[in-house]
Formats: sequence, structure tokens, C-alpha cells
Amino acid sequence: MLKIEAPAEADVRYVADRMRDDDVREFMSVSFAERKIDLVDDIVRRFGLHPGAIGFYLDDEPVGIGGLIEGRPHVGTLLFFATDKFASVALGIAKFTRQRLFPRYREAGMHRIEAISIDGHASAHRWIKMIGLKHEAALRGFGKGGETYHQFAWVADDVH
Repeated sequence: MLKIEAPAEADVRYVADRMRDDDVREFMSVSFAERKIDLVDDIVRRFGLHPGAIGFYLDDEPVGIGGLIEGRPHVGTLLFFATDKFASVALGIAKFTRQRLFPRYREAGMHRIEAISIDGHASAHRWIKMIGLKHEAALRGFGKGGETYHQFAWVADDVH
């Protein structure tokens, strides 16, 4: 059963230690970390106690960490990484995101919700589209090794 709640720092570490290979590749290429252990420590430091972090649990096991972070006024950037068990809860998390998370931020005045994802992370791209974001651009040379990323976004209809 899917459970959604604020994660404990240990839960963020648990998921980061076990994240999908494509998530590791995606995060490593935009991180100063050179080893996975350093990446995990950085993720825990940045998101372990972040007030916007959301934990996704299959029964009591943490399987995903997400969040919508307002890095610019009225613009939210999605954060998400998960274990291989994500597929078991992907639809439930998508439903929560579309029906509860996004409306809360939109009602608060957010006019853009965006996500970036490394080229080739097909499961992430499918899920991002499932929650209502549309592909905007390929960002060549975005990663530290020159990796291409894709930018997805939802933009309010009334933005000029």
C-alpha cells in the first residue's frame, strides 16, 4: 500500500543508497560528486530535512523521495529519485501529484512547474509526461560530462 508523508533523514538516505541506476546517472552528471557515496551524502544533506521533501512508501519501506521546490518566484522545480520498486507505486504517486500536489501550488500562485531529466531515462520521461508536463527542449551539454538533458514543463494558460 502506498503511503505518503514527510520523510525522515534516514529514509532519504535509504532511497538515495538504493536509487535506480538511471537516477544515479542523472544526479551524478549534475553534481560535484565523483563517487556514489559522495552523491548520497550530498542528497541527504540537501534534502534530508528539507521542508518540501515528500517520502513515498510501499507499506513501510521508503521507495521514492520527491518534492516541488520554488527556486524562483512562482516557478517550481520537481525533484524525484526512487528505488527499483518505484514501478509498484508510480501510478499512485502520479495521481497524488496531479490531484493534490500540483493544485496546492497552483492555487498559491505558481505559474510554472518544470523538471529536467537526463537523455535516455525513458521511465522518468514517461512518468513526467503522465503527471502533465510537456517536453520543451533538449539541453545539449547540460551535464558535467556534456550529457544532454530534456526539459519538461507545465505553464499556466494565463502567463504572458
